[in-house]
Amino acid sequence: MFGARSKLDKGLDAFERKEWKRSRKLLEEALQDEPRPAGFYHLGLLYWRGLGGATDKTAAADCFERGAEFGHPGAQTAYGIALRSGVGVAKNADEALSQFRSAAGGGDREAMVQIATMSEPDEARRWLSRASDLGYAPAMMHLSDLLMKRDPVAALSWLYAAVALSAEDAARKRAAALAAEMSAKEIEQAQKIGREHAREIRDRTQGR
Repeated sequence: MFGARSKLDKGLDAFERKEWKRSRKLLEEALQDEPRPAGFYHLGLLYWRGLGGATDKTAAADCFERGAEFGHPGAQTAYGIALRSGVGVAKNADEALSQFRSAAGGGDREAMVQIATMSEPDEARRWLSRASDLGYAPAMMHLSDLLMKRDPVAALSWLYAAVALSAEDAARKRAAALAAEMSAKEIEQAQKIGREHAREIRDRTQGR
């Protein structure tokens, strides 16, 4: 019938609605006949997190690997994390980094953070800056940590940007703790730079 949604699409819709058990059942059934990368990735997340049923890290890693083979950035990142930690699959840091680089090439921001945590400071800063410029608050927090000793004002500015863009409680608490050690002038400067970061990121990500 024209316009009818596939079982896999229904499974993905259920995932978005957080109907974990229904999503898990639909995706398990659908992927036998319709092997799509988004399906493998989302089913992998359900297995990895134990949503809608038992936790199964091995099955999750297998799903991520299948999705990664299709070039799905999210699946590549998730498979890389499994490989890096050795959870659900044999530990392989080199292959993990390869997966992260492929995912980063597809624009996955968490992959950029993962690469940064495996890199020397200068390269780490480049990757964290790239992910931060894409509006990824966790990258901003990592970038703040990296800048803390060299440039505390810049470090605080990225925490303020993270708060402005995501309202993350962890970023707010870390900003308050860092600000407590700085002068009023430094705080004012960091707030101004942080607002500029947030405005530029919003303009960029909203296509203005």
